[in-house]
Amino acid sequence: MKPTHTRTPKQKRSRESFDRVIAATVDLLREGGDTALTLSAVSRRAKVSIGSIYCRVDGKDALIREVQSVVIHQMEHEFALLINRVRRRQLSLSELVPALIREIAQYLRRNANLLHAFMQLGDRDPIVEDVGRRAYQQNLLDFKLLLLERSAEFRHPEPERAAESCFSVTYAALARYLGLNSGPGHGGAGEGDWRQLVDDLGAMSLAFMLYDVTTDVRSREQVSASAPDADLASHGHAAADTVLESRPWSGKGM
Repeated sequence: MKPTHTRTPKQKRSRESFDRVIAATVDLLREGGDTALTLSAVSRRAKVSIGSIYCRVDGKDALIREVQSVVIHQMEHEFALLINRVRRRQLSLSELVPALIREIAQYLRRNANLLHAFMQLGDRDPIVEDVGRRAYQQNLLDFKLLLLERSAEFRHPEPERAAESCFSVTYAALARYLGLNSGPGHGGAGEGDWRQLVDDLGAMSLAFMLYDVTTDVRSREQVSASAPDADLASHGHAAADTVLESRPWSGKGM
């Protein structure tokens, strides 16, 4: 049973009114983020009096908590559909990684205003923070399990660790671009080119998964012992070229 942060209405008419309040809050958050959300705006959009809203919640923060408990379930379902949609394509690892990261980028962008509101409240509300953390962990697990279906194609000696690291870095980079953790006005959001960022995250993640650190260390030791520095640099550039040539998404937008 999902947690509740409201005084649950008993009568059908009251439940329908509060459902409109929840729907209006979601719409307002999607349209303008938490800075655009006021109880007056919710009242106008839902056609429910402010007094009736205060009968159910103590204020804006309590309303956002309740919205989060509703929306997170919807977002988890959306993310699961995303994972299954990519899984059905039966892609090789070199195709799967960029395709999956593009899907995750689009998912976060669609839900950016909602996530921003939850993260801002989570900074001062441990309940909201905990719900958000558990949702993140579920997304990480889904991402990792899909990639590990191609574990035989990994060259990294620890595929599970590699998948987790790639998700963490990708999520953090996308969250920064979208301003999910920033203050009013989403400061820091939108720096750089979105499509290039997504493509680069796909390239870097794939390169990391195809990187065998143990073999590379032995190779470098052998080259260092038998060749000048110029040859060592040439060896490194050749390895990088191999990864870049494997990028089926190079030059394509989302």
